[in-house]
Amino acid sequence: MTRLVHPAAALVWAAAVSLVPPAFAQTPAPPAAPVIRPVVDRDYLPAVLALIEGARKSIDFIQLEFHYDPTVKKIQDALRAAAGRGVAVRGLIDDSIDFNRKSLPFLKKFGIDVAPDTPEKMTHSKLFVADGERILIGSTNLSGNSIDNNHETNVYVEDRALGAYFGKYFEALRKDSAAEPPVGSAAVPSVAAVVNRGYFPAVSALLERAKQRIWVIMYGTRYYQGAGASPVNRLLDSLVAAQRRGVEVRVLMDLSDYNLKLNEINAETKARLERDGISVRYDRKDVTTHAKLVLVDGTAVVGSVNWGYDALERRNEASLIISDPATVESFAGYFLRLWDEGKPEAAVPSATPAPAGAIDDRS
Repeated sequence: MTRLVHPAAALVWAAAVSLVPPAFAQTPAPPAAPVIRPVVDRDYLPAVLALIEGARKSIDFIQLEFHYDPTVKKIQDALRAAAGRGVAVRGLIDDSIDFNRKSLPFLKKFGIDVAPDTPEKMTHSKLFVADGERILIGSTNLSGNSIDNNHETNVYVEDRALGAYFGKYFEALRKDSAAEPPVGSAAVPSVAAVVNRGYFPAVSALLERAKQRIWVIMYGTRYYQGAGASPVNRLLDSLVAAQRRGVEVRVLMDLSDYNLKLNEINAETKARLERDGISVRYDRKDVTTHAKLVLVDGTAVVGSVNWGYDALERRNEASLIISDPATVESFAGYFLRLWDEGKPEAAVPSATPAPAGAIDDRS
């Protein structure tokens, strides 16, 4: 049955609707905060497998290494299954790693559109993006040693804007990994993304503004004698300046049982910082601390960047700067756990002189 409305009643209803303030109806909702989750140490394998297995349309990845071992085979099989169900899977891996060359034909055979980068510049980023919005980024290489044994720091984020940003980064490196990608930086509530040469100015500004704490876990940290105001030296000098103005500064470094070059690099930097009163510790010698974590007051920086010349001035690198309180405090707890495992020790010199080149970050 059709209900008839008296014309006068219709006019009253229309007038009432016209009195609703337009601004009330048109005010946009604030942007939603992204989902953020720390992914450290043994959390990585289940996190990357869940990301791959949940993909419906696309997976893009950038990796320094794609090893072929039982652990990484699980990731390879998950990518193969994703390609088999119609997901567009694309990758970029560094051309200089021997076992990457062996992995390339297998990946392509499984329907994965993977390419090597160019030899002019190392691609050191460790990044997955699924469906343009789910991101896993950090320090973990695709090797069994990195995934199963090392201390590593990563972050999982769900956000379309950041997914689009890293999608542009991926496209730029696939086009020409030797060129600096013209992507700038990106920020959403509680998270900012920085790549390549964007890392140094962003982290330097954080260190200079620090009020309470600077806690650093860094696989490799190199002070360059006689290099003056090089980016690495400026970061280390910022730690000293912060210590002098009353900020609590702690630095945790890797002490390797196999990488003598790294030991000499870290020992020189440890001695340099300790001369200025900064508390520096090595990790346990039986574990590789491959993490790259910088905590400054209520902010955490997580990504692929070591504090060395190549990382700051040459390589392709990717990081996130996070101000979400729960995430930052989770990483602070991780730092304290590793700090308590370490011991104040004397500098350990290397039996092999360290050349002037970059920190070897393959693991």
